[in-house]
Amino acid sequence: MLDITKVAVVSVKQTLEAAFPDEPLKPPTFPDKDGVGQYLIYDNAGVKDVVLDTHQSQANRIEPAFDNSGLIPDSTVRVGEENLSLTAVGHRLADAVVRFSNQSGIVEAALQAVSKGNATAVAKLAPTSLLFGLWDSRKTHTKIVRLFNSEIRAHNIIEVPSAGQFVSSVPRLEDQVTKDLSTEGLLDCPYSGLGGVIVKGEIVRNARLNVRGIRALRGVNTAETQRLQQYILALGLFALTCPVNGDLREGCNLVATKTSYSTFAEDGTRADITLKHEDVLAFAKKAAKEFGVGDALEFVYDQSAANASASGKADAKEVKAKTKKSGKAKADAAA
Repeated sequence: MLDITKVAVVSVKQTLEAAFPDEPLKPPTFPDKDGVGQYLIYDNAGVKDVVLDTHQSQANRIEPAFDNSGLIPDSTVRVGEENLSLTAVGHRLADAVVRFSNQSGIVEAALQAVSKGNATAVAKLAPTSLLFGLWDSRKTHTKIVRLFNSEIRAHNIIEVPSAGQFVSSVPRLEDQVTKDLSTEGLLDCPYSGLGGVIVKGEIVRNARLNVRGIRALRGVNTAETQRLQQYILALGLFALTCPVNGDLREGCNLVATKTSYSTFAEDGTRADITLKHEDVLAFAKKAAKEFGVGDALEFVYDQSAANASASGKADAKEVKAKTKKSGKAKADAAA
């Protein structure tokens, strides 16, 4: 479908508009240094732009589309009585519910293998971990850079304030304590804060598939490397062409009005291409069959193992602190 040796990046640009154009859009909020929620607004050539959906959020929206597709193992995670798809787990193979599961040994071996240059084991276990990235900062310290990136940004926006007033249905008595009333929802309460944004410019979703990163993946030999690269390329194109739900959150419902695909070649040329999701799906099924989709596993979370690890680290930290304090005391006495 694509010559992996010549293409550096495949991208899609979607122009979007608000489904309800007369209403302000509500971007996601992120806590500032004081813990107060704020929009991610920045200056762009003298006007304000805002992030409407981050690459992490986009990955979380797209990854479940692989479930029951036949393209990846339909593995599950069991936490108590709850069963989740592995694609719903935030940190993928590096997530705590996976690391402290009955499959922890297999996962650790796969992450160690990819750190040494062999990505096949991870591709058999959870190929979307190669596509959307992970970082095991606790055990193996394996970092897999994301090959797929997608964000939605709005250009030239105006911030809209919001204000309101809650009036209790019950009159306040003189001897009632304010804190008690507030706890029970019986206190008159004014409100002011973020009211969304009005977009004067374009709303654009840009998604990119890093083919150079795919080309860097390796198997145990040349034949396996080729099958692995074609498999991850196919999954990446599936993610790139997958219809994304534009109902991002309450107050932020978007629809796509134009979609265009392009490639950036290694010789520096750019070219528009045509990608249809049904064609990509056929290519992906062929690549998955040739690579061999891994077996679906059940990851059963072990709370006791997590508690033991946390307790052990706490004890080690306490011992280290006592040792440091003891050493300082001896140094002061010697002085």
